[in-house]
Amino acid sequence: MAEQSSILLSTVSRLCSTHWRKNWPLFSKMSQPKRLRDERSKDPMKWLQWYNEMEEDESEPEENESESDNDFVYESEHDTDSEQGADEESLDDEDEGMLDNDTYLAKDGMTRWRKGNFPLNVRTRACNIITHLPGPRKEARELKSEIDIYNLFLDEDIIGTIVESTNIYIQKVRAKFGREKDARETDALEARAFIGLLYLIGSLRCSKKNFSKLWDNSKGNSLESCYLCMSERRFRFLLKCLRFDDIRDREQRKALDKLAPVQKIMELFNKNCQKYFCASEYLTVDEQLLSFRGRCSFRQYIPSKPAKYGLKVFALVDSKTAYRLNLEPYVGKQPDRLCSISNAAEDIVLRLVEPVRGTNRNITGDNWFSSLSLAKKLQSVNLTYVGTMRQNKREIPEGFLPNKSRQINLSIFGFQKDCSLVSYCPKKGKAVLILSTMHFDGAIDASTGEALKAKSNMVTFYNMTKVGVQDDGPWYCFMIF
Repeated sequence: MAEQSSILLSTVSRLCSTHWRKNWPLFSKMSQPKRLRDERSKDPMKWLQWYNEMEEDESEPEENESESDNDFVYESEHDTDSEQGADEESLDDEDEGMLDNDTYLAKDGMTRWRKGNFPLNVRTRACNIITHLPGPRKEARELKSEIDIYNLFLDEDIIGTIVESTNIYIQKVRAKFGREKDARETDALEARAFIGLLYLIGSLRCSKKNFSKLWDNSKGNSLESCYLCMSERRFRFLLKCLRFDDIRDREQRKALDKLAPVQKIMELFNKNCQKYFCASEYLTVDEQLLSFRGRCSFRQYIPSKPAKYGLKVFALVDSKTAYRLNLEPYVGKQPDRLCSISNAAEDIVLRLVEPVRGTNRNITGDNWFSSLSLAKKLQSVNLTYVGTMRQNKREIPEGFLPNKSRQINLSIFGFQKDCSLVSYCPKKGKAVLILSTMHFDGAIDASTGEALKAKSNMVTFYNMTKVGVQDDGPWYCFMIF
């Protein structure tokens, strides 16, 4: 039996190869999907047709065979062209990217997606179970007033670092002042009052007003808290001298790390954010542009943002409360190799989610971060991922890409054992691609209506959790100093 199978396979292989060489002029006029279906046909009648064509061509002279062999070299070049991308004709074919009736083949030629989902377990998957309830924790659970909660984040370590660094700079510039009291050192109480005034001025949107008008009460339109807290001269002096690190060795540290002037404060603030609050089960990773037009080696220009110019920061945010759990400023390429870190989207996400590793939470991200390899790596640390995908990703089948022949509000699903992919068509010629390791079926959200938009659960879940990060947020005001 094994010998008969071997003979059959060799015969079929010879038939396919000979049929391809003999009929290449005819095949070259076919569309790509039709030609692929003809090559991969498993129909015995098709094999018999090829055998009959071979018998009819046996009487042809041998030089024709040599000519057909020369034409056969073009097959490799043709395959290379098809791997670079699909043409317009193949984009309009519904069968493009299909390996067989049950499987989609991605553009990389290796990744496969099943049309139907895998059998679902009755029990809730472990990736959707969290053991730590969200909310305040430790000392934050007992506090009621705003000032006490505020002091948890800007604690004595942060204030002490600011006071010490500011006094070092004051000692350096004191010789430029005629009177010693004009350049006296600050303390923790005055530093807290100064930061409080900055918050007050910012909350009232007075940052672009003349400071003199905020302290001048001759016309009754000044801020009472300003002139009762400290004089305008003292406020301007502290604003000029405020520092977050020791300026005496700053240049040596900046040669290794661009973020050296605020690195210590950033680490302390991140630590406090993670210490006093337990995030919910849904988190979001995104970027934020802080408006800034001063001198900075890593200032960014993003025309799509409201501010356009500023400092770019990546943040891990609680989708339900907009609480910032972790943040990382983008500084570009570091000057020293020892301090350099990868700025690839996948590595940025893995660093941001470090505080929630192994907690079975879900991470939501946009198409700048999303990739199949990232989703797999997050799964290895017990985190799920839901995010939009860019169309140029090699793990996406051709049939999932946008084309004008697709029906509006139609969803195409692809499944693997541990992740799912959906292509939703919101309007003609458009497609939204979402990758999820949290959803394992093609269920439609009942709230969207089956006859209306008919969005899948993956689409509505992404819309629900992709929130919390906004530009020019007040929580970053300490970085603008």
